[in-house]
Amino acid sequence: MENNKTDNLSLPFYENLTGLRFIGALSVFLFHSFTLGREVWGDFFHHPIFTGVFKLLSKGHHGVGLFFVLSGFLITSLLLNEANQNGQINAFNFFMRRLLRIWPLYFLVLFFGFILFPLLPQGIETKNSLFHYIIFLSNFEEIWSGWRDSISFLTVTWSVSIEEQFYMTWVALITLIPAIQKGKYYSVYFVLLILVSILFRALHIDDERIIYFHTLSVISDLAIGGLLALVVIKTNWLTHFSKLSKFKLVITYLVGGAILLLSPTIFKGYLISIERLYIGLFFAFIIFEQVYCTHSFYKADKILGFFKLGKISYGLYMYHCIVIYFTQNIMVHYGFQDSILGFIAFLFLAGYITLIISRLSYTYIESPILKLKKHFR
Repeated sequence: MENNKTDNLSLPFYENLTGLRFIGALSVFLFHSFTLGREVWGDFFHHPIFTGVFKLLSKGHHGVGLFFVLSGFLITSLLLNEANQNGQINAFNFFMRRLLRIWPLYFLVLFFGFILFPLLPQGIETKNSLFHYIIFLSNFEEIWSGWRDSISFLTVTWSVSIEEQFYMTWVALITLIPAIQKGKYYSVYFVLLILVSILFRALHIDDERIIYFHTLSVISDLAIGGLLALVVIKTNWLTHFSKLSKFKLVITYLVGGAILLLSPTIFKGYLISIERLYIGLFFAFIIFEQVYCTHSFYKADKILGFFKLGKISYGLYMYHCIVIYFTQNIMVHYGFQDSILGFIAFLFLAGYITLIISRLSYTYIESPILKLKKHFR
């Protein structure tokens, strides 16, 4: 195949994944709203109703796993698309497109947490290493010293670091291995990542922080997303699943969701090593169902507002912990932390402020920078 000019590269668009991004961001926001600084709220937080809601929303952290599987699916789709159109992948252009998408907000949050926040009234200095954050090792920093740090809003960057590590590994593979550059042997790479991840978790089942934050523990999510893209693009054996009835899809969601909610009870001991495998496969099913199934009982992009909110989901994810921190302090300052109404007001206020900041960020920071991606296609 002859190489075409990369500026003629056409990019695939998958419907409903933008709405799924918002669902992921919303679940993480709700999870952090109920967990970060939980000790400041009054006794009402131990009310049976709130305890039940918390048990449900405590699974919201799996929204990060959804982001990982989505990223693996989308990045692999883009790489295979470029290899099919141009005959090979331009590693530099790939790196620059990821840089323009990931770096601006990541380093903006770092600037606020490490430089600006300590200068504010009642601001404190983080115990984390700025150097490790700069080189995208914040997930490892969370393992090493995050547990003793008082600035919780820097923790959110751990997943971005893992994604950047994943992208940089792609850059190295594309640069060093001609077959990878031409879009070949991806299945071997993804299966290897999944097997290594399962083995790694089996060796660290007693260390929750490593299981949750370590790259080798969570890389299977990205690999599962990559395998899904590879299967649907390179083969047609999943085609008949796109015709599943609405009833079968609903049952799959109910059973899969129930297992997800009960995962701490089901996946114990050495079964912890395959918990993430199950969750990743469940999210892969959701992505496939949203993109390809014709009898879906919902489509994420069609839910009112989800598509627009999905477009600013990166900002929602990166800023929400900062907003939660300051909004919570406002509630405590004015004595609103001892009532259910105060907590509900906190949820709506933190959510609204996060939306406003994320919209402004997308309009005045992200969009102008993302327009530069056209020079690296």
